[in-house]
Amino acid sequence: MPISSNSLVHFTNKDGLIGILRNNFYIKYCVERVKIMGGTLNGAYPMVCFCDIPLSQIKEHIEKYGQYGIGLKKTWGIENGLNPVLYAEIKSHLSKEFASVMNHLFKGKDEQLLGLSEFEKSVIRIMSYVKNYQGELQRQNIMIPNYRFADEKEWRYVPLVEEDIPLAVDASKYLKNKTAANEKLCNMRLIFHPNDINYIIIKDDSEIENFINVLKNAKGNSYTYNDIERLTTRIITVDRIMEDF
Repeated sequence: MPISSNSLVHFTNKDGLIGILRNNFYIKYCVERVKIMGGTLNGAYPMVCFCDIPLSQIKEHIEKYGQYGIGLKKTWGIENGLNPVLYAEIKSHLSKEFASVMNHLFKGKDEQLLGLSEFEKSVIRIMSYVKNYQGELQRQNIMIPNYRFADEKEWRYVPLVEEDIPLAVDASKYLKNKTAANEKLCNMRLIFHPNDINYIIIKDDSEIENFINVLKNAKGNSYTYNDIERLTTRIITVDRIMEDF
């Protein structure tokens, strides 16, 4: 049984999936709290997240991240610059090195980290791919202790943003006004095409017809009749995943 997939899967809610099919992926800031030696890095980075998990092992992920998703070819992800997350154990030597670099370069810097040198930007981009190997997972009002993030086999798309767009925002400041921060990213998209889609995950059979109509109207002339016919065969329900995989 494979331990990785040929697809990169993004999970969301129903409205989120419809929006992706219509408009591709919007880029949004995502808060990451990474515990390292001597403290915690609290930052919000622009990204889109995916997991590299076969359908046979994805049941637990569905329960935590949503019953709707889209699986895209891994070759598409590689061509668009996606990369697996770098998982860091809190007490590791690597964690200590991260702490040393961040304290040296960014202590006392502006919260939005604007006006950085090219070297400093490179460090921030590296940090935007770092996640703890294990820690607390907060999903809505539920906190799961000792959650092993590495089991998600996450991949990320982190865009090369323009000069006036922050590479990172202080987490507490971002959480106070998400809308204002994400407005700066509103024109950015991660693009895919019909042939890049391996499967579309929806909740149950009762929604199949609705999502076929979504596909027909999703991108105007960019989806051909043959595209629609092919994609309708790639719709898979959570009910089927839970029963058959």
